[in-house]
Amino acid sequence: MEERRKTPLSDEQHQALVDAILAAIRSEFAASAVPLEMHKQHHDYLEMVLLDRQRRLERNEKIKVSVLGWFVITVLGGIGTLAYQLFVTLKEHWK
Repeated sequence: MEERRKTPLSDEQHQALVDAILAAIRSEFAASAVPLEMHKQHHDYLEMVLLDRQRRLERNEKIKVSVLGWFVITVLGGIGTLAYQLFVTLKEHWK
């Protein structure tokens, strides 16, 4: 890129330019940024949502384990009932 300025900036001029640019950027950022209290509220809300999701996942896991446990108990009960009925039926027929 071609140098347009014939005389370079002095250190003071360069620092003044950098400070002016930074001040302009900071003021624009501050004008468009979310206020600090609202930002904190957003973080609190997100934390609440994540905790709620974690509790829901834990509850769903407990329900799944419980349902599987009851399924096993039901199957074993069904097998026991079937065996009992078979035993009673065979006992009646063998008399």
